[in-house]
Amino acid sequence: MKKLIGMLLVSMGAVLLFISCAGVISLRNPKMTGGIIEEKKPQAKKPPVLFDDFETGAIIGGYGFANTAGAASVKYVISDQDPHGGKYCGHAIYDTGTNSDWGCGFAGSTPYGGGYIDASGRSSIDFWVKCPEGLGFIVMLAEASANGADGEHWRSPGQTGTGKWTEYTIDFEDFAKDIYSGNQNGNNILDTAGLATVGFQLDGASGKGDFFVDDIWFK
Repeated sequence: MKKLIGMLLVSMGAVLLFISCAGVISLRNPKMTGGIIEEKKPQAKKPPVLFDDFETGAIIGGYGFANTAGAASVKYVISDQDPHGGKYCGHAIYDTGTNSDWGCGFAGSTPYGGGYIDASGRSSIDFWVKCPEGLGFIVMLAEASANGADGEHWRSPGQTGTGKWTEYTIDFEDFAKDIYSGNQNGNNILDTAGLATVGFQLDGASGKGDFFVDDIWFK
């Protein structure tokens, strides 16, 4: 009996020593439900939603803008010249001018919605671009003032052309709010439930050329 009590005291002492040591990781029992370990169920990924594949044969709400102080210019049109997929793509004929601050840009809305696309649950924009190798550009997203969105504008990190059709994917979390355009009194959150326009801005003093875009999706 004395031997058994001694063994118990030694065991209790070891346990106390273990839990009192600095740096010891505390172990927690897994949450149990009816005697079965509860597993975290993965969230079902929502299917991609199309913003524009240009197969309607028109640029919806298309417009261009340019740094006219540097003699830049741009024209944004529909084109059947070498689309990535289908019959048509977007085509910007540009001159980025002489001012290195910025050159020109263009944007369009979507034919597949009531003026915006609800991309709730998606995490990125995916698109195809063909433009001269080394041409720098950014992607611009403009929110609608509808469906919970509040009209803010957003800018992506810089991207670079490859000279051939290339797929680009940019996470929404990598976009920064545009402090020069859009609603400056919004919630400072990219409201993907109401994305109204997708655009591209080209670096200045980068020459003249053709910028093709196709198959813009939110994924």
